[in-house]
Amino acid sequence: MSQGVKADGNTQTRNKSKGQDAYHAPADQLFYMVGKGTILAVPREDMPDLLAEMRLLESVVESQQQATSHLKSCQDKYIQIKQGDYFKPEDRVVLSESDSAEKLESEVVKAQSALDEANNALIEQITPLTQLSDNTNHISELIPIQRRGGHASAVGFKMTYVRSQKIQNHWRKYRLTSQADTTGGDDSVITQGKVDWKKLKQQLTDISGSTSIKTDIPWFDDWMKLEDQHKELFQWSEHINENLQIVRSYQSGGEHDVDSLKVDLSAEAQLMRWSYGASGLSGEANPFKKKGAIKASGHAELMLAEAKASIDCYEPPGGYMMAFAGMNLGMLRSHTILSVAGGIGASIAAELNIDAEFSGSGAKAKGVRGSSRNRGVPGKQTVDMSLPDNSQGGELGAFIGGQLEATVAGQVEWKSPESEKFEPFAKIAPALAAQAGIGGEATFKISYAGGKFRILAKAALCFGVGAKGKLSLEVDGSLILEFAKWVAYQLKNADYGKLDFIDEEAFEALSEIIVLAAQYGESLANYMYETTGIIKRTAQGALADLQNSLESASERGELVVRINSDPDFLRYATPDAKGAIIYRLMQTNAFDNLDPDNRTTDYSDLNFWRFGYMTQRKRAIIRVFTWVQSKKEYENIMQRIKASTDSSNISVHGGEEELLEFLGRGEMPILSSHYPENLISFYKSLRNKANKGDPIIRNDMEEYLTQNDVSNDFDKPCFNSTQCLPKPESRIA
Repeated sequence: MSQGVKADGNTQTRNKSKGQDAYHAPADQLFYMVGKGTILAVPREDMPDLLAEMRLLESVVESQQQATSHLKSCQDKYIQIKQGDYFKPEDRVVLSESDSAEKLESEVVKAQSALDEANNALIEQITPLTQLSDNTNHISELIPIQRRGGHASAVGFKMTYVRSQKIQNHWRKYRLTSQADTTGGDDSVITQGKVDWKKLKQQLTDISGSTSIKTDIPWFDDWMKLEDQHKELFQWSEHINENLQIVRSYQSGGEHDVDSLKVDLSAEAQLMRWSYGASGLSGEANPFKKKGAIKASGHAELMLAEAKASIDCYEPPGGYMMAFAGMNLGMLRSHTILSVAGGIGASIAAELNIDAEFSGSGAKAKGVRGSSRNRGVPGKQTVDMSLPDNSQGGELGAFIGGQLEATVAGQVEWKSPESEKFEPFAKIAPALAAQAGIGGEATFKISYAGGKFRILAKAALCFGVGAKGKLSLEVDGSLILEFAKWVAYQLKNADYGKLDFIDEEAFEALSEIIVLAAQYGESLANYMYETTGIIKRTAQGALADLQNSLESASERGELVVRINSDPDFLRYATPDAKGAIIYRLMQTNAFDNLDPDNRTTDYSDLNFWRFGYMTQRKRAIIRVFTWVQSKKEYENIMQRIKASTDSSNISVHGGEEELLEFLGRGEMPILSSHYPENLISFYKSLRNKANKGDPIIRNDMEEYLTQNDVSNDFDKPCFNSTQCLPKPESRIA
């Protein structure tokens, strides 16, 4: 150890590797090799090199965490400035005066470069490590046993890390057990999942009498005579068990039963603890209370005794622009919880990119090589979901061969032009067998199966630029309304062109669900049947019922009332659904003339004095058209004024003729509503192309024509907290 340093065991917390070494000199230094059941004696002349290794491994992790924390701070400030209304007016003034968006953007870029530099330094030290199944060169966790000149503090212990190749063959080792500590056998230090201090103390007592350690290390006998609370290994055992107890305090049930929790001393666990910053040379007195900045997009809850962590993150910060086939379709992000453990957990901490994969049991992830700078400034990232991923990032050998894994729970969210916040519309879910079969070729595909809309997409849908792999998501009844809104805005942003990422059956199913909900005045979720075939047959049956009998006339009248009293529910209807609803409103039989809902009885209503036919019914049809956003949508609706929502469309002219024939029934020249002329005028008043990024509003509002082609807020980053819908079974999986 270095000379002239007082070793009282009371290490103070500080952020950087600096100051004096907390080791006593001159003497050979002892270390407890975690998971090896061995005491290692390092000659004093070799300690400077070993201490340099410890400091190096600590500093590269610490530097990356500090760079990550700084980048998060810069990104948050930039997003807040761009998201102006995030603050109260008085706060916005102060913030905008102190930092401009341009200056903060520059700071983000610098912080990304600094993180990339820190990451390269970390990867340089990890690269020589061998796979977890190979003991040639891996991370070794050591607990220093310090020479004492008197009573030590009751709180001091440290966890240090070295690469095993740095442990020289000529250094003496004193074996405490006949097998590794992780086996749970009688000679292990693990009892009922905890480190058993009594066993460890007995092992230390045994070697003091059965080996040459007393002769080789004269001060070891004095160390053994210290009270337990003054021994580093006792403090280590107490704190690692305490960390485990925190998990036990809130975990229960199934595979997460409290009795299944245990301290993990394996090589895989040691790698994970090191990569999450447990090293204690210059860190906290109790490394198990360490709070590491693992990802710039969220925060991590560390359970280092188990070598596990839960990372709650919003990816990417501020959101990214989703595109398809070169067309920008709006901002997305994800809110996910990564439940990580062992070597895979270490890879997620060390690497800057995510590689995700789906399976029948859920989604899994690991870290892969990447660049923070390449991910771009918040709001200025674009991912074209029609394009395949670039080549996969390399996987470092150090993280290969572990027994543990990382699972992903969470949701994908879109920035709603109405709330100007991110709202969840699909959640990560296990893949179906049929999805697994197309996993290699799909970059973004929405289908319908098992009573849910299913999304199979490359991982960038959730994690943005640089993510690798694929994920499976689902939309159930709890999310169907938000999903319908998202689809409505995708159509609007594409000016009502075909959305190639939604297969025809799924799109028809959504349109039919909307029509059924409109016809019966019920929730969309009520019509999410098991298959698209059942949905289609239900819609066909509903139309057949609507075309006959007095009850059907009453149902058509009720639909008229719903539209005229609350036309807003048509805001998110697809053109196919709007066309089908108009078709239903045009169906008549002898009983319709008797239904008062089809014609107003209000003397003050101009429609009462017109000699037209079913004036309220016609008003409802016109109300459907008030939600048309462009000439292209109008044309789509005219092609879909038919019985079904399938792809066999009629012509625009044919749709107009049928509509005008119905609207003109019973019209008298003097009091005519002039529907043909009005329809032509209406078409001419529509926008040539739908606006992007602003709310869907009625086309009879002044704001409709004053909207820009692209909203100023379309690609603006923002932040808001959301609840992670698919809650994991426990905080740490």
